[in-house]
Amino acid sequence: MSDTKLYLGIEVGDVSLKVALLDSAEKRVLKTAVLQTETSPIDDIFTFETVLQGWMEENELDGIESISVTVPAFRSIVRQVFVPAEAVPNLDDYLQWYLGLITNADKGAYIVDYKILSGDENLGKTVLLIAVRREWVDALRKGFRSKSLVPKSMEVDVLSLMNLMDVGDGIKDLECVIKADYAGVTMLWLNKDNLQALRCVSTLSLVNTSTEQAYELLANAICDQMKEAREQNTMPEMKQVHICGEMAMDPLFVQKLRAKLTDDCQLILMDSFSKLRLPVDEVDSAAVLNCAGAIGTALSVMEGV
Repeated sequence: MSDTKLYLGIEVGDVSLKVALLDSAEKRVLKTAVLQTETSPIDDIFTFETVLQGWMEENELDGIESISVTVPAFRSIVRQVFVPAEAVPNLDDYLQWYLGLITNADKGAYIVDYKILSGDENLGKTVLLIAVRREWVDALRKGFRSKSLVPKSMEVDVLSLMNLMDVGDGIKDLECVIKADYAGVTMLWLNKDNLQALRCVSTLSLVNTSTEQAYELLANAICDQMKEAREQNTMPEMKQVHICGEMAMDPLFVQKLRAKLTDDCQLILMDSFSKLRLPVDEVDSAAVLNCAGAIGTALSVMEGV
């Protein structure tokens, strides 16, 4: 492994690190794993570093070309914003002003980034606004004792999933992706370089109910959001839906969701890609569905997305 460039992607969970190691020469995912931290790793950088360092030593990994981090949409602010033509020359200022309208945070409390989705200077632009708390970004930049572990980039899982779909399969038509984690469900409608719609589904139904009943309620809520996306965002009826995340690894949840989807809508597990090789070893492939965000953020650096 020492003769090839390795890229490590990390998705920060509530009490875990979801990691994916990629080989750029073979465009292959070598390893995936979910590392338990017991505390929130983005709030506890010491534990983040200790757990990550232990996993790297266990797997005899050194000389990583780049480490990148992605955080869940629930840990950030993600909005589609239309910027009128007169504000385009001062796009950064406009987005800071917009962020101030939707938060009560002090000025400078968030690091703001954006991705231009469509439009031009004459008609205005639609951008994907992304804001993450400055304290988390600063912790990742400055909190590691080992400088070799300092992440070179940070993004939100929405972008990571777009990277994975584009690089892994090559997006041609509109695609729908569901990232079903126990902290919340994120739903994306996307085509190449463009996020058409973004919706979130609460997982409060999982509290104080049986697993079967909770999954039934959650599957219904997801289908309701798909219906609203068709009505409010003019999204077409999808013939297939891709799914990843923690609950995508639970056959019972997948079964419940499949049963709720329309008869002509296929639910596809994101455990294979036409343009990206995945691990074949059972241990290394076990967490692929759970580590989709980690794979995507590694790809964004590796492919220069």
